[in-house]
Amino acid sequence: MNIVDELSSFIINTDLNDIPRNTVTFGKHLTAKIIASMLSGSKTLSGNKLISYIKEEKGEGIDQQVGIIGCGFKSNLEDAVFANGLFAHAAELEDDQFPSSTSDITVIPVIFPMADKFNLSGKEVLEATILGIEVMNRVGMYPLASKGFVELPFYGVIGACITAAKALKFNEEQIKGAIGIAMGRASGLVTNFGTDAHYIESALACRDGMLAALLAKKGMAGNPDIEGWLIKLLGAENVKKEEIVKDLGKSWYIHNDWIKKYPCCFITHRPIDILFNLRRKHAFNYDEVIKLEIDDGPLSKICDRPSPTNTDDARFSFQHAVAVALLYGEVDSAHFNLDRIDDPILKENRSKVKVVFHDDWPQEFLSGIARLTITLKDGREISGEIKNAIGAPDSPLNEEQVFDLYKKITKNILTEKDLEWTWETINKLENIVDLKPFLKKLTYL
Repeated sequence: MNIVDELSSFIINTDLNDIPRNTVTFGKHLTAKIIASMLSGSKTLSGNKLISYIKEEKGEGIDQQVGIIGCGFKSNLEDAVFANGLFAHAAELEDDQFPSSTSDITVIPVIFPMADKFNLSGKEVLEATILGIEVMNRVGMYPLASKGFVELPFYGVIGACITAAKALKFNEEQIKGAIGIAMGRASGLVTNFGTDAHYIESALACRDGMLAALLAKKGMAGNPDIEGWLIKLLGAENVKKEEIVKDLGKSWYIHNDWIKKYPCCFITHRPIDILFNLRRKHAFNYDEVIKLEIDDGPLSKICDRPSPTNTDDARFSFQHAVAVALLYGEVDSAHFNLDRIDDPILKENRSKVKVVFHDDWPQEFLSGIARLTITLKDGREISGEIKNAIGAPDSPLNEEQVFDLYKKITKNILTEKDLEWTWETINKLENIVDLKPFLKKLTYL
């Protein structure tokens, strides 16, 4: 059997009863996190631009098919998936696999509008979510960033496609047709980091992956040669096809996802975590700090932005994110608003942050061991290092920490009652037959 045969068989023959309980729980944690991210992203400037576009160009109303999360109106299925996909990313709270960066934000924004239209149960939603991420993470384990591509939307169209295919209960021929169509839609560029285009790319992956499945349902097809596609991208020597299907159904690659804690680029998270660790150990204030020097890998240069000019630019700035952590002792969405970017005290603290990039480290995101060295006014020099940020597979968040994150993200969006109810609903998702009340609440806050 080739790769697509094995993956198709796995998708068809696996249901929730075949998935380990800890994996089901992790799938719920990712679901809760991205629902919170979509709610948050619907309130961003990028989110508001897209909402305006859909209302003006596409139409809205109760006669439309599907609710758009956080927006208070319905639209058609494709626009709802596209909007949810953009919201999930615009909040900069996606959860990624590394060293490539496949992400749950090309899966979870797809399944809930489909659940609304096709009356899916919570069990069907969980199955499609977990299998979509699992297959995407396996196919997308190979980094592309050194070639200028962003893996998140590039492989994400495969995740969206598989999620939709499972939800629609495809047979093998339909799955292969959908994959063949979806691969031709893969796209994403590193140069778009810190712009609306970065969010649009992953939103298009959501829409196009689902569309590939809907077209395959009508009998349309493409060439599903995943192996050949990867070899052309990476070279035969860099594609280990046996790794893609190794222990399929026994070892779950969904657990490779890092849960993101701060609403800024993942590249900035390691020095933020180090800073918080050092502050707990040494109890210094921001005004005692002369300099903060970060050591990081070559691809992290995309986040060397000492003077960000807008919210999206600031989310991809080492200098801004670390200065925020130093000044406020936390990192929240409000810290990336224009009033904070222009704040004189924050500007002063950004100027303290210097970054050293090591070109001899691996050409991949989050390569090497990140280091932060802080020089204090009293002459002390303190430092720390970390391979992976907290929330990575080797230091996962527990359920209480995920709930705290859910509360932090949604606290100004959901009432306390709705926050508790939505969290409880997600945690018993597999037992819910009718998701309409839940989906209505997410649409009409």
